[in-house]
Amino acid sequence: MDSPDLLQTASGLTGALTGGMSMWGMAASGLFSLVGIIYLRQGRAANDVNRILCGLALLAYPFFVTKTVYIVLVGAALTAAPYLMEKF
Repeated sequence: MDSPDLLQTASGLTGALTGGMSMWGMAASGLFSLVGIIYLRQGRAANDVNRILCGLALLAYPFFVTKTVYIVLVGAALTAAPYLMEKF
């Protein structure tokens, strides 16, 4: 196996290990997962079902969404949802 084949194989493994997600997508999913943990803890402390469900959704959806734009859009919507539900 010469070096171009080795590089091709290594790049294929990297995409497989990250699930096809970019570095920005992984950073955004980590950030929104952290917000999900915070919402889950706050919801459990206050017995707020909306906050608990949004927290669980923020923790779970990055496993199913790989495009960075969609990760940010869905994460922003789920982050804003508990505040919008309280206000309206």
